[in-house]
Amino acid sequence: MKRAGINDFRFHDLRHTFASQLLMKGGSLKDVQELLGHKTMTMTLRYAHLTQEHKRKAVNLLNGLTAQNGHTKKRGI
Repeated sequence: MKRAGINDFRFHDLRHTFASQLLMKGGSLKDVQELLGHKTMTMTLRYAHLTQEHKRKAVNLLNGLTAQNGHTKKRGI
């Protein structure tokens, strides 16, 4: 740890890394819950730390949702 310059690390931090990476690679919250053995989704959510880049990509999935063939189509929602 000293040679690598890593400070304030606990072995338990690996569980947070596992959960976050699994979600960002396409795993579901349910996958994380079961693999980490959490009884509640609330606990699972405490382990899911998504990067700002991942959140941006998630929002960008909605690009083009309201546009068809280069123009916007009004819909009653």
